[in-house]
Order: sequence, then structure tokens, then C-alpha cells
Amino acid sequence: MDRYIKRHPSKWQSRYTEEFKQHVIKDFLIGGLTRREIEHKYKIGNSRLTYWLRAFGHETPKPRLLSLEIMPESSNTNQHQSSSEAKLKKELEDAKLLAEAYRRMIEKAEQELKINIRKKSSTK
Repeated sequence: MDRYIKRHPSKWQSRYTEEFKQHVIKDFLIGGLTRREIEHKYKIGNSRLTYWLRAFGHETPKPRLLSLEIMPESSNTNQHQSSSEAKLKKELEDAKLLAEAYRRMIEKAEQELKINIRKKSSTK
């Protein structure tokens, strides 16, 4: 199977043969590869496969949405939620302590250096 019609010296200026196009389309429609994977496999340009599918009258498959079943809650899930809630509460407490430490450092620096560090909201 020839990949290119040999009219041009460079492969970038060549045209793909009809046989090659049909082979790539068949591989895409039968196989389980995505468009990107097919384009990489055959080293063809981006969206070239989509163009060929339309040109040969194939409907381009659209992505499908899958519905996921809702899993029943178990005690393991509840334990995981309670541990993650405890972790979040600990992180919140740490963030509050850090904010308080920064506030106190700024106040101390303003007192010792006698300058205003905080930006006033009324200034432009």
C-alpha cells in the first residue's frame, strides 16, 4: 500500500493515496484507538482523520456521556468523610493561627519602625 502519491519531492507537499486514507479510516472505525492515537500511529496531521471521515461519508463519532451508578454509602465511606473533615478543620485552625501570627508581626513592625505597613482602604 502506497502512502503518498509521488508528485512532490517532500512528504509535506504530497497527497495521501485513497487506499491509505481508506486503510486509516478502517483502522479507526474497527479498532479501539482514539483519533489522536490514530494520527500519531500513522503520523498524519491533526484533524486529518476527521476531514477524511467527513469526505468519505462516515459520521464522525461524538463523545458519549456515561452515567455512573450511585454507590451506596458504607461505614468505610463515613469513616473516610469524618477523617477528611477532621483534617480540614485542622488545616483551617492552622490557617487561622498563621493569619493571627502575621497580624501580630505587622503590628509589632509598625510599632517599632513607626511606619504604616497596612494599606488603608480609602487611599487610591
